[in-house]
Amino acid sequence: MNLLIVEDEKEIINGIMAGVDWEEAGIDTVCQATSLEVAVRQLDAVRVDIVLCDIELPDGSGLDFLEWLKGKYPGTVSLIMTCHEEFDYAKRAVSLGCRDFIVKPIIYGELEEKLRGVKREIAARQENDRYQAFGREWMKQISKEQESPLSTVNKKELICQVKAYITLHLKEDLRVEQMAKRFCISADYLSKLFKREEGTGIGDYIVEERMFLAAELMKAGHASVSRIAYECGYDNYSYFTKVFKKRYGMTPREFIQDEGSRENGNLQD
Repeated sequence: MNLLIVEDEKEIINGIMAGVDWEEAGIDTVCQATSLEVAVRQLDAVRVDIVLCDIELPDGSGLDFLEWLKGKYPGTVSLIMTCHEEFDYAKRAVSLGCRDFIVKPIIYGELEEKLRGVKREIAARQENDRYQAFGREWMKQISKEQESPLSTVNKKELICQVKAYITLHLKEDLRVEQMAKRFCISADYLSKLFKREEGTGIGDYIVEERMFLAAELMKAGHASVSRIAYECGYDNYSYFTKVFKKRYGMTPREFIQDEGSRENGNLQD
């Protein structure tokens, strides 16, 4: 992730550069601009994911700059720096698409936290864009197949992409409709294709993957059962226990005790 600081006071830039743990914040490259003119040149020359901009600059308003940024580089996320007496400006900045604002004097830990949040949002958006691009390309292939009986469409590749998505998002509320939308196909088509290619329904597959993850986390022994349930996408602990017992024939706590007995037996052997 690349970040551009737009601030006319060099001392503030130096403070931010020294005060923020950029590796911890997930930022690879930090560019600097002490004017809007320089900022525009930087944006045209380098891909910038995040802009951290002051409201008042010597050659113009940071708010006007944000409006320009939204039109020219809509994928770039902006954060505004403001003083306490400029809250009205900060509110307008948010209305212009600014992600958030930082109050001066800057608390670097707070800035790091906001940058981590922005990085997660950008990563999620990029992942979503990749899945949608794959779905659109796949639908093009479907159209070509309908036009020419000799062409073939790799349905297994689509299902592999769907399974990879499921694995990465087991903690979330996984719904067929939502996944189908990401891949630009209908939920009914995705359900039928998944069943045909995998021999099991997509809902059953998700449960199986969650139960496998739960068992592996229990074997590792680094988290409580309630935490494991949450990591596997279950907010209701009782329901998680019920599903787990149906899959493994024992409750999570019995499973952990059984694993512990096996380990002790192996040590004695």
